[in-house]
Amino acid sequence: MKKLAIIGLLVVTVVIGMLLHWRHVAMARSDSDFRRNLAGIWSSELDNMRMTNVVMPDGSFTGQLIFIHPGRTNAYQETGTWLNQDGKMIETVKSDTNPTAPTPRSHVGRIIRADEREFAVRWQGSPDEWVWQKVIQ
Repeated sequence: MKKLAIIGLLVVTVVIGMLLHWRHVAMARSDSDFRRNLAGIWSSELDNMRMTNVVMPDGSFTGQLIFIHPGRTNAYQETGTWLNQDGKMIETVKSDTNPTAPTPRSHVGRIIRADEREFAVRWQGSPDEWVWQKVIQ
């Protein structure tokens, strides 16, 4: 009986190890696919904010943010990097023309879904799902 319990525990341990390895490989493949499709022009809208980022193959970007308020519109430019790793998006903003925005700054979010034309991120500390769509030219 003791031998059977040890064998069962060993089998469960091996299966768990295989599942964890499979998940790691699948996530790495997903990160790689996402990174390969990231270069290009991406746009997003949320509430009164409109954003367009031009992303280079190395993940660096230049972006334009437009805030639409009653009676006025504010436009700002920023530069930084987008990096995806382990199913997360890491945005680092290196410069920003908004005088009230601190630089540099970083945000980390979980990539909820992604394909070659659209991805969605939920940034830490935000309940919103940010959806980015690739601009096809």
